[in-house]
Amino acid sequence: MHEEKTRCFRLDGDEIEVKFLFDPDAKMYFWDFPDFQEAPRLSPRGRRWVNATTDDCPLAEGKYHDCGSCRFYKAEHPGDLIGICENDLLSMVRKEEA
Repeated sequence: MHEEKTRCFRLDGDEIEVKFLFDPDAKMYFWDFPDFQEAPRLSPRGRRWVNATTDDCPLAEGKYHDCGSCRFYKAEHPGDLIGICENDLLSMVRKEEA
């Protein structure tokens, strides 16, 4: 049995605990990141949690139009694959969609 590993991501007054899952075939751990498109999550200040690889944002900037390369993406540490979107326009767009 492999020990359970977790990491707590803390941003914008919120925190999310993410588990590492062990794959016995690969003999390594993989992140079990939340799917924020399927289960949206907002920080206490109303910022959306996002995966860096999300590429369907209507306001995304950058070469790849994904969250991770957008200037509004904020991660706790460089290279983190989850973070929050600090674009106020996105908050307004999402409220209009609801």
